[in-house]
Amino acid sequence: MKKHTQYLFFIILVAKIFVFSGCGTSHQIQQTDITWPAPPDEPRVQYVTTYKGEDDFRFGLGSILDFIGGSKGKSGLARPFDVCLDDYGRIYVSDVAQGVLVFNTMEKSVEVFGAKNRIPLQDARGIAYGHNKIFIGLADAGQIFVLDTGGTFLYAIGKEGQFETPVDVAIDTNTSRVLIVDNKQHKVLVFSETGDSLFSIGKRGVGDGDFNYPQSIAVDEESNIYVMDAFNFRVEIFDSEGKYLRQFGKQGNIFATFSRPKGIALDTYGNIYVLDANHNNVQIFDKEGSLLLFVGKYSTENDGFQGPVSIAIDRNNTIYVTDQINQRLQVFQLLKGN
Repeated sequence: MKKHTQYLFFIILVAKIFVFSGCGTSHQIQQTDITWPAPPDEPRVQYVTTYKGEDDFRFGLGSILDFIGGSKGKSGLARPFDVCLDDYGRIYVSDVAQGVLVFNTMEKSVEVFGAKNRIPLQDARGIAYGHNKIFIGLADAGQIFVLDTGGTFLYAIGKEGQFETPVDVAIDTNTSRVLIVDNKQHKVLVFSETGDSLFSIGKRGVGDGDFNYPQSIAVDEESNIYVMDAFNFRVEIFDSEGKYLRQFGKQGNIFATFSRPKGIALDTYGNIYVLDANHNNVQIFDKEGSLLLFVGKYSTENDGFQGPVSIAIDRNNTIYVTDQINQRLQVFQLLKGN
């Protein structure tokens, strides 16, 4: 009789938790009503979801039993830095404190990248995907580690200590080139995908083609190179061989100016997205550098950021932003880009 009573109590407890939990994680609610610009204007960008860690994919009875047993998610973002996407529904987030986390949206799982093969990825910064390989800038090693999508180490680009702070990496799949932003060297270094040094762009300065702590990089369909020149408060644009073309931007605290610019990315329309860690928003510019829209504000909710660092945009114009102080990855959808 005692066993039956205990069993009945357990069933009732599970049922109650199931109801209160909503059969899923409560913190990841689809708030599809968050859009920019705000109504009554036609929406152009919409908030989609938030990723923080294993709990984003833990739901139903398994989650409830973990709750009863006191189990908690083991993998979660602490200091997210850069983000990239592969062709198989996986999101790779470099984390200054934890290496690289992989959010597998197909299998609904989170894992530490390279852990199965015991690959040390400490102090990971820039990260990029191309041709079924992941390229990771490691500040401690001063190199770019190249792994396959299963987390197996393939080779390194650069000698140990060659890159002082590889804050961003981009892959130009058209030319099979790897572009590395080293902000302490005030340069963009260009390598072949196999690791041969090709050329570099820039030196410290304020002139055309110079940099002052460049922060991030993007490449368009014509292999033109876009560099976020952070402490010169501008975006500089080069052709595929590193020839300076043009620039836009200036320092300021109003829209279309930069205060602490960080990440840069392009959508399929050629619009240019710039993150600003002081403005706590994404500013969207057209190809000529004219402001189209801003997304976000200082917030702990889903309508903004605290210290955003990096941005990536996939071929469907889904936008991914690492929101560092809030310890999360924010996801948005471009609804209208032209």
